Amino acid sequence: MKTVHYRAAALAALLAGAAASVHADPVPLPDPQIPGYHFPETEATLLGWVNQPTAANRQSIDLHGWGLWASLTAPSGQTEFGIQNVPVYLTWLSPQEIAKLPPGTASRPVKLAHVQRALTLGLPTQFFRSKSLIDKLDKDAAKHKKLLGAASSTPMSVRDTDVIETVGYDPSAAAFAQQNNLFSLAALRAIYKAGNASIPAFPDTAVTIKPVYKVVSKAHSFQNLYVMPAWPGTPEVITPKIKSEGFPESSWPGCVYVDNQNTGTSTASGVDPTCKGPTANSTYGLGDFIHATVTKDNIDQIKSTSRLTDIELGDTVILVGMHVTSREMTEWTWQSYFWTPDPANPPLPSSAEVASHRPAQLTGPAAHYAMTIGYQMVAPNQPVSSGKSVGEPVIAYNPYLESGFNAATFGPTPANPGITNPATGKTYRATVGVQTNCMACHGTASAAFDGSKRLAYLTDMYLSRTDPVFQKHLQTEFLWSIPDNAR
Repeated sequence: MKTVHYRAAALAALLAGAAASVHADPVPLPDPQIPGYHFPETEATLLGWVNQPTAANRQSIDLHGWGLWASLTAPSGQTEFGIQNVPVYLTWLSPQEIAKLPPGTASRPVKLAHVQRALTLGLPTQFFRSKSLIDKLDKDAAKHKKLLGAASSTPMSVRDTDVIETVGYDPSAAAFAQQNNLFSLAALRAIYKAGNASIPAFPDTAVTIKPVYKVVSKAHSFQNLYVMPAWPGTPEVITPKIKSEGFPESSWPGCVYVDNQNTGTSTASGVDPTCKGPTANSTYGLGDFIHATVTKDNIDQIKSTSRLTDIELGDTVILVGMHVTSREMTEWTWQSYFWTPDPANPPLPSSAEVASHRPAQLTGPAAHYAMTIGYQMVAPNQPVSSGKSVGEPVIAYNPYLESGFNAATFGPTPANPGITNPATGKTYRATVGVQTNCMACHGTASAAFDGSKRLAYLTDMYLSRTDPVFQKHLQTEFLWSIPDNAR
């Protein structure tokens, strides 16, 4: 593993430069020099931590997740999109870029370096997985447009509830996907027709990511401060409204403010709970975020791919979340990060305990993010195949991606058996986005063939790799980005 001296990297201008003319030199995950952290870790070690959930082993799992975050946000020494020394994760190719590479093989691989880049930022693909989600998007957009057009603005009326995303593959994952032509529907069909249940297994160094951003714009400003909702934590009660509408940003009660003129950090750690107006303790600087600048070279592309039309030159893009998964074990590791006002005391699905395991080597804006982590679907852990949906739930999701999922997003296939506790006989049945688990939700990732329908996302439950639901489907190694982008 390449060693790079670690320091937290603020992305000063993620989108600066001419995107169409920049060439990539993808950087593998560096060693963040964190004692006890290793990448790739062995599957035996990871499963040992999972299957024996002592306090020390839980800390080891958290440290592994924080180590990945430190490596991803470390300076790369590379220039991307006209920006010098960008974070490592920004050097990685998207599925769209990988799909455009010429054919290659393991013995004669195509070099990933010097590939022409094309920045693609759009609304999260999972927002379009069901008609109810699409209808809700349109309804929320119309409501927000009406609020923005009101004669007098309030923080609640102007706050920004939109996010945009991209997907990235580390160099080893990108090379493997390219060599196996995994973004070709014809290639996937050939693998399926050959009698395979799944695509080939990625190498243990493979990592894929989904960064999520907001645009700090004048259109969402109050008293010259950008306004965004503040994640309040997982709701204690799943109400009929949450089952019907999910718990999207438009339902979050509080606000935080960002001073676009302050490129440094703040001393704030609070939230405006009722969105009445900014205070010193609820106003943050751009330096509290991994952030970026919108330029003339990319503004048209962002508008066209994201449906965000109120972006102006000089606006800033801030990172608010990121899904991260690594193929260090058969079911992959799953960790997700989200920006939080008080990183020492983040709300669910993170916790103060998880935050306390953040290593001292992780500093700067990258340390302003919370982590939720789930290396199993249920507890105690079940085998990869032929296990049971029993025990306790393991909740791990990103507020900026899954909280808006209502009950209609899931099912009816696979059916939801719930998670039965053998000790009490009671069954926990998750129904909405704030009751999801990254591993379980990605467990149905597959391409549908022979007239079958695409499998739905899952809430938290156990799903065997040999479940009959996979008949007439080709499993895609827990990666929805493959069937989502295969053409």
